[in-house]
Amino acid sequence: MTIHQSGLRLPIAQAFSQLLLNELNNPTVDLSNIQAVTLNFRDPLYSAETGGFHPVEIRLYRQDGQWQFDYVTDFSFMGNYYPELEKEFDICWSQGYIYHFMMGDIDEEEGGAVFELWQRNFIQYHKMKCYEVSIQWEIR
Repeated sequence: MTIHQSGLRLPIAQAFSQLLLNELNNPTVDLSNIQAVTLNFRDPLYSAETGGFHPVEIRLYRQDGQWQFDYVTDFSFMGNYYPELEKEFDICWSQGYIYHFMMGDIDEEEGGAVFELWQRNFIQYHKMKCYEVSIQWEIR
């Protein structure tokens, strides 16, 4: 099974797609009834005081029987006195934008390079079992 893109054309590592598809491999869920899915990857020890691995949210939706990327968002705590969890890196295929908090909106070429690096790091963090994963299934 493949995860497709529409709106943006970014380099997607096969290992990244496979990681997501493996997380969706739940024998108790009938995927034919699923319209979309949101995967949340959380480091339970991550905090503004001690740092850790950033929370990540990834949403996929089904269109014509195929999984499509909707968005990938990497969050981090920002602010000195009253830190809040905010978007650090955000890719939205359905809205056609790539955003990084230090660069603002960036084009596909530059965004693709950042996304390649981000994927490599994310895959390694997942292999290190840094995340607890929760999945929200959206039923038709």
